[in-house]
Amino acid sequence: MNKPPQNSAEMPDYLKARRLHLNGIITLMGDMKKLNARANKNAKVERLTIDAIAAELDLIDLQLKRKCG
Repeated sequence: MNKPPQNSAEMPDYLKARRLHLNGIITLMGDMKKLNARANKNAKVERLTIDAIAAELDLIDLQLKRKCG
């Protein structure tokens, strides 16, 4: 993973791009889960991954609110 920019003017753009990327991952995982409804072996790992991504999205939203006002 690339390091976030040190310039505070570029930070909101980085956070917005990161949020968009993580939302794409969650969407993709949701679509794959629909396809693999019968193979429910990895459901706990998937749920933990989705929860971790959602927590990071919440943190990004909080940071954006602080930066953008």
